[in-house]
Amino acid sequence: MHRLGQMYAIVALVVLCAISSAAMAADKVVVGVVGSLSDAPFFLAIDKGYFAEAGVEPQLENIPSLAKQVAPLSSGDLDVASGAMAAGLYNAVDRGIPMKIVADKGRNAPGYGFNTIMVRKDLYDDGTIRSLKDLKGQTIATIGTGSADVSLLNEAMKSVGLGYDDLKQSELALPNHLTALENKALPLTLTPEPFATMMVDRKVAVKLAMVDQFYPDQQQTVLIYGGKFINARRDVAQRFMTAFLRGLRFYLAGLKDGRIAGPNADAVVASLIKHSRVKDAGLLRRIVPAAMDPDGQVNAAGIEKDFAFLKQKGFIHAAVTPKELIDMSFAAEAARALGPFKAP
Repeated sequence: MHRLGQMYAIVALVVLCAISSAAMAADKVVVGVVGSLSDAPFFLAIDKGYFAEAGVEPQLENIPSLAKQVAPLSSGDLDVASGAMAAGLYNAVDRGIPMKIVADKGRNAPGYGFNTIMVRKDLYDDGTIRSLKDLKGQTIATIGTGSADVSLLNEAMKSVGLGYDDLKQSELALPNHLTALENKALPLTLTPEPFATMMVDRKVAVKLAMVDQFYPDQQQTVLIYGGKFINARRDVAQRFMTAFLRGLRFYLAGLKDGRIAGPNADAVVASLIKHSRVKDAGLLRRIVPAAMDPDGQVNAAGIEKDFAFLKQKGFIHAAVTPKELIDMSFAAEAARALGPFKAP
């Protein structure tokens, strides 16, 4: 019995050492997130243990916009950034701040237009604004006048034979979109989920046009690696990407018919409730979620289109081009390692 006890003690010690060694071996990666629902792949990769299996310990830092993540990314305080595409990204690279767009993190794919042009319900009901043609001369609030929303609105106006300059744009922080419509301070907003559905629930606004209807596959948000992370810790960056892509694919298996209604829906909703600011499961099941490419590939043609229009309008002064900024090698290697995505 004494020997048996010793044996159990030795086994327990070996297991403890192995666990301790694995914990010590995990590489810390600091990630900037904006707190949007398209952060779901991060959350799921944490909850499903994908990061742990890759020997990565992600530390998520809530920073409200991609623009505000650029400085800590350049200093190395952030390894990874994420958020909506904007002119500031190109201008920062032109100032010598190294970074690369490395993966898709949210697009308005057909049937998954999670970004929507919202019109005040009273203006819709009385017939003042019933279609995109009625936007001429109106003012619309977006999250930023230098963001890809500029190009997005241009595509909306072009779809009905109008031009970008036929519409006035006002910059307004996202949480204030609902308040501005409630107070009748503005007639229109360009608003992502879950705020768009919340506006409808509160009978404040109507969904006039979802982005996928006039600009399918518009690339809204991306994953970005800092230059220091790529050059000094390439192996960690690759392992991070593989775990992220596993989380992304698990998320996609939770989607069906433009809702979080697929086989993995319960797990996706639970993870979002646990990590995001949205705690209402019913709301999460009613929203239109963001789509993502299962191999992490971005819509390069769309990014180039947005870049060209932002430059034409004077928001981008950089000489750098999207081709120089996009590096799909990490996502491609992760997809190769994981094999083809099989949708349930």
